[in-house]
Amino acid sequence: MSIFQDKIELQIEEAELAAQKSIELLPPALKWFFIIGIIAIIPVYFISKVISQHIWQGRYEQNLLAAKPSFTNAKAPTISDITVTTLKAGSYAAALTISNPNFDLSLDQVPYQIIFYNAQKQQIYSYTDKLFLLPNQAKYLTVPTFTAQDLPASAALQLPNNPPWQKRLQIPTVDLVVSPPSSTQQSSPSAFVVTGDFTNQSPYILGSVRLAFVVYDTNNKIIAVSQRDEFTVGPFQRRSYTQLWPQAYVPALGKIDVQAYTDVLDPNNLSAPSTPSGSSSDLSHPAASQ
Repeated sequence: MSIFQDKIELQIEEAELAAQKSIELLPPALKWFFIIGIIAIIPVYFISKVISQHIWQGRYEQNLLAAKPSFTNAKAPTISDITVTTLKAGSYAAALTISNPNFDLSLDQVPYQIIFYNAQKQQIYSYTDKLFLLPNQAKYLTVPTFTAQDLPASAALQLPNNPPWQKRLQIPTVDLVVSPPSSTQQSSPSAFVVTGDFTNQSPYILGSVRLAFVVYDTNNKIIAVSQRDEFTVGPFQRRSYTQLWPQAYVPALGKIDVQAYTDVLDPNNLSAPSTPSGSSSDLSHPAASQ
């Protein structure tokens, strides 16, 4: 091993001597040119390195992914006039229509307030709740029956100044089918009664479903409003309802519009039914016979 190593070292020394003799045999001008060229290689290398790094860094920065908002200039919801109704003295309800003009934006769990004023612009009642709006959705906002000493002369809907719009990649689809309602004028006890049903045409268990009832007369004027919430509606379940307006009489009935809404934006409102385990899927050890 030492002989082989000595042989390699000897060959290196011979190569160095040969290179030194070759340089010494060069003309003085060429010799100095060769030496200056070798020395000049060092700064040229570092200068080239700095320039190339600057160029490539500039190109990389142009292609960097920057965080950008998923949407700009969201359109404000379209809100109809608020209709206040009464079927008996001192008892009132209200309804309005709110529409989302954005085709890919939604709102969820947005607090709102509807304030009622008398003729002197004094507040006599307020109703607070939360709303959701799906893309391109129009829906009723209803105020259930309330009592007030003064006649409501006007009402106003208050929403946050900057609603928290969201652009979701995917929204679950839940189809709620409402059957045509029927109505009766009950005599004992006196009440206006609306009956019907709706069906959850989806594979989800729905935590809650809101039913909005808007009654029109023959002139297409809203004359009665109400709402109710149904809870834990199973997949493909049909749910019946009976809605009453106690001590109310509805003359010149035109139509009854019943709408069903459920918040598909709230993950806590949707759940999948549990699959019961059978003998074929049960991998546990069999229990000992008692």
